[in-house]
Amino acid sequence: MLKEKFTAIAEKPAVQKILGFFDGPVYPAVYAALALITSVFGLELPFFVLTALAVLFVCLFADDVRSLFVPVVMMTMGRSWKHASFAPYRSDFLSRPYVIAVLCVVGAVVGAALLWRLIAWRGEHNFFKDKSAYKWGIAAVSAAFLLNGAFFSGWVLSDLLLGLLYVAAFFGLYIFFFNTLRRREGLGMYAAWVLFWALCLILAQLAWIFAAEGAVRDGAIDKDRVVTGWGVGNHIGARIAIFLPACFYLSMKSRRGWVFYVCGFVFFGSILLTLSRTAALIGGVALVVMAVYLSVVKTPCRKFIRIFNIACVAAAAVFAAVFRAKIEEVFAVFFERGFDDMGRFFIWKSGIKNFLRAPVFGVGFCEPIAPGFTIGSGEGMFPDMYHNIFVQMLASCGVVGLAAFAFHLVQFARTALRKGITAERLFSVAVVCVILATNLLDVHLFLPTVTVVYSVFLLFTELAPVSGAPAEGSARPEAEKEAEAPVPPVGGATAEESKTTDAE
Repeated sequence: MLKEKFTAIAEKPAVQKILGFFDGPVYPAVYAALALITSVFGLELPFFVLTALAVLFVCLFADDVRSLFVPVVMMTMGRSWKHASFAPYRSDFLSRPYVIAVLCVVGAVVGAALLWRLIAWRGEHNFFKDKSAYKWGIAAVSAAFLLNGAFFSGWVLSDLLLGLLYVAAFFGLYIFFFNTLRRREGLGMYAAWVLFWALCLILAQLAWIFAAEGAVRDGAIDKDRVVTGWGVGNHIGARIAIFLPACFYLSMKSRRGWVFYVCGFVFFGSILLTLSRTAALIGGVALVVMAVYLSVVKTPCRKFIRIFNIACVAAAAVFAAVFRAKIEEVFAVFFERGFDDMGRFFIWKSGIKNFLRAPVFGVGFCEPIAPGFTIGSGEGMFPDMYHNIFVQMLASCGVVGLAAFAFHLVQFARTALRKGITAERLFSVAVVCVILATNLLDVHLFLPTVTVVYSVFLLFTELAPVSGAPAEGSARPEAEKEAEAPVPPVGGATAEESKTTDAE
């Protein structure tokens, strides 16, 4: 009965206009702008309340929930410098009673809205009944997370609570969107636009860091000042690297693809400003792979891409030769640390020792890396991690966890390499691969703000259309499909106008 009542309300003209805004191309850009304003002026609470109301509205009235992907990617980026909990700001904002109360209410509203949509307004698909490329891998990894530290003498209740949190973060949104997302053309393009606007948001925040937060001192970038309200330099750089494939996908599918190709190089340059060696390494590899691929595959701007790549290599060589001293001064941290492991070798050895203490289910997430040792990363409720996904699974979840995660990765590889590969699937696979690659040297995958993106893009790798086969639901009338195709907000083409064949 409730669903029918909400459906009737949704048919009212005013509600339809609001729903059209949420489902359209302008909403991600507006949300990014609001997040930027919030981060500068410390307006987190109103921003989070508005986000919760938007999620509630979409879950109650919208025919499709793809607009929820926007806050999944950008909501936490609205956190401000003045309320950052880590150095040099060290604000106690998040521990204030009224802030905790508001966040609890926001969390309750969002959780209730998602559960209502999942249970009361079921889509055409059901993760628990239908075929899924990742179902058994999800079950295996979830069980490993819940059993972390089982039978170890140091097991604490927090191990179970963290296991539950990681199950929800890793796979909760995969299951939610599997059951509720409307499978239609243009989903990959919509996701790419969301990531593009998120990149623009990060670039604007970096500009503020250097303009107003004093990130340059004595002619060099001060890594300790490269901080946003939602993360330090390593987090910022990793997020840029993870979102970077969106630019290259848009360069393939948009009418003015060359603009987005150039943007990809600009965003990669911003990674260097974060002084994150891991992000620079992984982002650099991704940049080269995508640049080579787009130099070969036939696209409307392939000629431009080839010329631009050659020009970039030549310009970089000349710039490095002429301004070598200045580069070494500005990026002093890179040259001082070089290939220094920054304690990672010790952390990995400690992880192996912890694994040997409890080889079956591990020592749990909350067991210290080593007696009296702490990284001091300032991640709040999250314990220190091992800076490598495989060492993490071995130490925290034992051989059971490593085997489960390996099985999950095999399922991912099978999905990524299945026949009929398309540009949309390549885009989704690239995002997942960059996330996984950054976790060979860092722990971003165990921070829920990144994990939820991983969860959604796992689903996108599965939903991406197969080459030569129509997307699910594409048998509907052409007029309806054209009306639904996402229209790029800045001079781009619709999915239908810019579509290129995978044979090309």
